[in-house]
Amino acid sequence: MVWKPGDLLQGGKYKVESVLGRGSFGITYLVKDGKGDRAVIKTLDDPHLSTQAFKRLQSRFVTEAFKLAKCQHPHIVRLLADPFQEPAASQNLDLWCIAMEYIAGTTLENRDNQILSESEALNYIKQIGAALIVVHQNQLVHNDVRPGNIMIRAGSAKAVLIDFGLAREGDRTLSVNSVATATEPNYAPIELYSDKIPLQPYTDVYSLAATLYNLLTGKLPETAQNRKLNNQPLIPPQQHNPQISKKVNRAILQGMELDPENRPQSVQEWLDALGIATDANPPNPSVDLQTDLAHKGLRLNQIQVIIALIGLIIAILATLLPLVQSNNNKNTPIPVITPKPK
Repeated sequence: MVWKPGDLLQGGKYKVESVLGRGSFGITYLVKDGKGDRAVIKTLDDPHLSTQAFKRLQSRFVTEAFKLAKCQHPHIVRLLADPFQEPAASQNLDLWCIAMEYIAGTTLENRDNQILSESEALNYIKQIGAALIVVHQNQLVHNDVRPGNIMIRAGSAKAVLIDFGLAREGDRTLSVNSVATATEPNYAPIELYSDKIPLQPYTDVYSLAATLYNLLTGKLPETAQNRKLNNQPLIPPQQHNPQISKKVNRAILQGMELDPENRPQSVQEWLDALGIATDANPPNPSVDLQTDLAHKGLRLNQIQVIIALIGLIIAILATLLPLVQSNNNKNTPIPVITPKPK
């Protein structure tokens, strides 16, 4: 552990309370700020790496943290500030840290393998799918989508995608050793075990489809490695749960195709196969209001101009009409009455 409870970070802004979790590369702390509000601090923690390798990992960590800051969406964990550095005496170097919102709630993994209804599961998939579309628009791939990385806010049905520790730029490859120890194999596509296949949105499509598989069946799907190397079949989810519709069953199998080229190439394409319509960029009410008012103001100005033009035309007609009538009177010949002869 890099820091212990009671340690102060970022010049006293945060006070460490406890360790929330620990992975292959990172460690997450629960902290409180000066106002007593909780937050989460994540940093790297891998004593097995060499100093040079650790510095490279840190450089990647902070670069992609800045990219993650651009991925703002209601269903993506929110960063509270830019990454900052904090000295770690135990490792004799400065560690880059990310401060994120603390989400009260539980993950979809902590549901005791309860089978969700299709409508409930698709609601969560729709939200996380919309979040992933924004991630991909920012040239990142999450690489670790699974029930354990989807938080459900307490007292709501709102899902939030968390843990971007393995997020990478599109087309960047990972070493087999690094990913094999960091991912959940039942949700990992085959390209995460290869250093030759580029990572693309289809990588997250596989993991999201595997997540839906688990939500609807309570079962872990067969790993991509066993399917590829040992010819183990992927049992269709409908065999585990006959209540799953044919459309959803088919979309899950399409999303979990072993060959990346055979999968939907984007999350939106896969959501379309599920029959889910989503808006990756939800409208901003304040912007919509301003736009609406602007449109209304424009229409009002147009009406005022039209009224003014009508008034001007009426005034011109009122001025010209007497002149026209007078001119007509002058040009009209006076009839001559000739008396009839007697």
